[in-house]
Amino acid sequence: MRGSEEREVEIVKGHRLDYQLYKYLLQYFSDSELQGIFESIRKPPSKYYIRVNTLKISPEELLKLLREHSVDVYQDKDLPEALWFPVKGPNKVPSARKYVLADKKASESVYVGANLYVPGVVKMNKDVKKGDEVNIIAPNGEIVAFGIAEVNGDEARSIRRGIAVKTLVSVYNMPKVRDLREYELGLFYDQSLPAQWVTHILDPRPGDVIVDMNAAPGGKTSHIVQLGGGKAVVYAFDRSENKIREIIENLSRLGMDSLYRVEVRDTRFLDIDEPDLINSVDKILIDPPCTDMGVRPRLFDMKTMETVKSTAKYQEQFIKVAWKLLKPGGVLVYSTCTIPPLENEDNIAYAENLGFEVIDISIPNTSGGLVDRYRNSVIRFYPHVHDTPGYFIAKLRKPTQMHQ
Repeated sequence: MRGSEEREVEIVKGHRLDYQLYKYLLQYFSDSELQGIFESIRKPPSKYYIRVNTLKISPEELLKLLREHSVDVYQDKDLPEALWFPVKGPNKVPSARKYVLADKKASESVYVGANLYVPGVVKMNKDVKKGDEVNIIAPNGEIVAFGIAEVNGDEARSIRRGIAVKTLVSVYNMPKVRDLREYELGLFYDQSLPAQWVTHILDPRPGDVIVDMNAAPGGKTSHIVQLGGGKAVVYAFDRSENKIREIIENLSRLGMDSLYRVEVRDTRFLDIDEPDLINSVDKILIDPPCTDMGVRPRLFDMKTMETVKSTAKYQEQFIKVAWKLLKPGGVLVYSTCTIPPLENEDNIAYAENLGFEVIDISIPNTSGGLVDRYRNSVIRFYPHVHDTPGYFIAKLRKPTQMHQ
């Protein structure tokens, strides 16, 4: 571990925190625990999860169907609609004389076996010809894969779509689930195990009025529709046209076109934009923009205390609006894919100050919160302990009778 008080600390290769954030996290984790977390974040979990679309097929039927195609797949022991595939690696990546530089997002996908698509190419020299063996390089210089160029180097600048490099050997191998026919048929959605638990904790029921305040890309929205049997009144909001298009595309593939309502909204102002929802919503999900410090795999990253503080303040605004929308007795589930308590337990304290009551929740084989008062009432998934993305989940209720 390297760094200085004036600048930043490198916890593990490629993962840096400014000194203020590093000292803050040391209130909750030891040095060795921080190293364990970030070493895990550099790798994918050993299990890649999908969620069966039970509006179309049962988990047992999809499991049988996939195995008939010789797919190595298993059912989660605690969550029936969760199926998982083994992730293999690390693998030794062969060397090539030529290389293609990928952007951060693309290189992290290639790292686990995806092909490199043209939009993810940062640099592809003119001497690269279609059919050449190449290494795919991440922006930090790491070799993430070996593959075959599918286009000439001088073409990569002029075309916008298609595969630039077909990946043959990557550091890790995750199944290409989106190549499966069952994916095209909308029989499943690829979604992490913690994210699947979020919607079970929300517990959608037929007839419930439910708002997903930060709905893109639509994974949790579709799960809400699914668990509500297609009979809940589901509102999906997000802040841009592109995000809304993504939600519509994903839920359309799953056959859910008429089972929810979707609009472009900055939900920090939902009480103003949708006044009819005030005091009328049964359940709300807030999965807000966060610092993503639990997302896996992530080859390199830099985070600052200022970013964590500003993000936490941003998240508070959604909680404040949720208080206004929920009817008395209504339920809020709050979740993030990040580590700092400022974005998690501290936001639950903010919710309590508004008047929310914390509902104790538990999931098999998980941990409670970091802050003592929430240790047995909220849920944390730790990358180095649970072999999942880092995740936080809490459940709250708006009281039926308000204290004067």
